[in-house]
Amino acid sequence: MNFNNEDEVLALFSRLLERLQQADGDHHNSSPFAFIYVAKGAQNVGSIQNQYVQPAPNPPQRKTADAVGKPTNPPFNADTPLSALFRENHHEELRKIIESWGPYLIDDNPCTDALALTSFEFDKKRIYSNRVYYDLLDLDAVGALQVSLSDLARYLADHSNLSNSYATLYRLLKKYRQDRI
Repeated sequence: MNFNNEDEVLALFSRLLERLQQADGDHHNSSPFAFIYVAKGAQNVGSIQNQYVQPAPNPPQRKTADAVGKPTNPPFNADTPLSALFRENHHEELRKIIESWGPYLIDDNPCTDALALTSFEFDKKRIYSNRVYYDLLDLDAVGALQVSLSDLARYLADHSNLSNSYATLYRLLKKYRQDRI
C-alpha cells in the first residue's frame, strides 16, 4: 500500500482503532483508554481521571409465576365462565360461537347456558384448535375482549384441553391475531 501523506495514514489508523474498539465488545459506554486523533498528530489519553456513569436502569419487574410460567394471580378462578372475559354487549355473539362448538364438546349438556360454561373439553378429532382461536379472535377484533390476550391464553390453558401450555397458546393467539390483520 502506498500512502501519499501522513493524513491518509492517520485516517486509516484511526479507522482501524475504532474498529478494534467496537470489536472489543460492549463495555457499557466505558473504556479503559481513549484515543483522540487530529489531522497532523494524535493524542493518547492514557487514563481517565474522572468518569461519570449513570446507574443502569432497574430491570422491569416480572410478575410472580409458578414453575409452568403461569402467573399466580390471574383475573379469574376455576369457576369463572368464559363470558366473564368479554364485554356484556357482545355476549350474544359469544353465545352463538359457544353454541357452535357444542357438537365438538365432550360431555356437552345442551341444557346448560352457553355463557355459564367454565370448561371446554373439545373432541380434537372433530375440530381443529385454530377454529376456536379464530372464533375468539374475531370477537377480539371488534373490541369484545375485556382482558388482555395473555389473560385469554391463561384462561384457555386452565379451562380447556386446547393446550396445557400457556406460552404455546399465547404465541398461537398472537400469530393468528396477526394473520387476521
